[in-house]
Amino acid sequence: MKPLLELQAVSVSFDGFLALNDLNLALAPGELRAVIGPNGAGKTTFLDVITGKVKPTRGDVRFRGQSLLGISEHRIARLGIGRKFQTPRVYQNLTPRRNLELAVKGSHSPFTLLLGRLNAEQRDRVQELLAVVGLEANASRPAGSLSHGQKQWLEIAMLLAQDPDLLLVDEPVAGLSDEETERTGELLRQLAGDHTVLVIEHDMDFIRELDCPVTVLHEGHVLCEGSMDVVQRDPRVIEVYLGVEDEDVSAGVTSAVATSAVASDSGSHQEIP
Repeated sequence: MKPLLELQAVSVSFDGFLALNDLNLALAPGELRAVIGPNGAGKTTFLDVITGKVKPTRGDVRFRGQSLLGISEHRIARLGIGRKFQTPRVYQNLTPRRNLELAVKGSHSPFTLLLGRLNAEQRDRVQELLAVVGLEANASRPAGSLSHGQKQWLEIAMLLAQDPDLLLVDEPVAGLSDEETERTGELLRQLAGDHTVLVIEHDMDFIRELDCPVTVLHEGHVLCEGSMDVVQRDPRVIEVYLGVEDEDVSAGVTSAVATSAVASDSGSHQEIP
């Protein structure tokens, strides 16, 4: 099976600083993948390169076999790549239903956006998306009155309204309650298969519950890949997060220590671009 997305030897330099350094990564159609890494690992730049916000200094980004280099951000989005930022970007004064009506795929002139009506297929799609993210009961209240988790789900639904093949989801459970975190994990697992879903997150318990392959970034390149159990036992990952020598940590305790250390990174952070 050919990859849906490929990053081929991608490097990005900002005034001599390598934010990404010979990064290679491939995602299969329908895959759910988690990406983790310490602050400054290049996670934000990684997403910026895929969506066309940042142009690689070297290398190539290919989506469905087509190079994305030189293509504008809005055209990349139209090709089928949707990005959800950490902070929900919804119209706070509009209802979830109206947010989704504006997001439903199709060309909208300013006149249509203001006064036009959706056709039957689009109305059905809006109702379907409300059900997918569990917002049917809140469809007619202002989006600004929703909980933080519900706003996250609404934004995911707004991305789904554009029928993307690839969903890039940045820290979807930051600030969520335990119940909302569990529901978000269920939603992302549900979306995988019909969509390729890439999740960047710091909450290691959440990543474990996703039960998907994990890619660890460090200093702009892939440090290791594998299941959560494999990644947490990798001496290189432990050293990156803890700053200890591999031989000083026995195999019996590395997983627990790494879990604690990585989870402690789930607080506020600022990504080096």
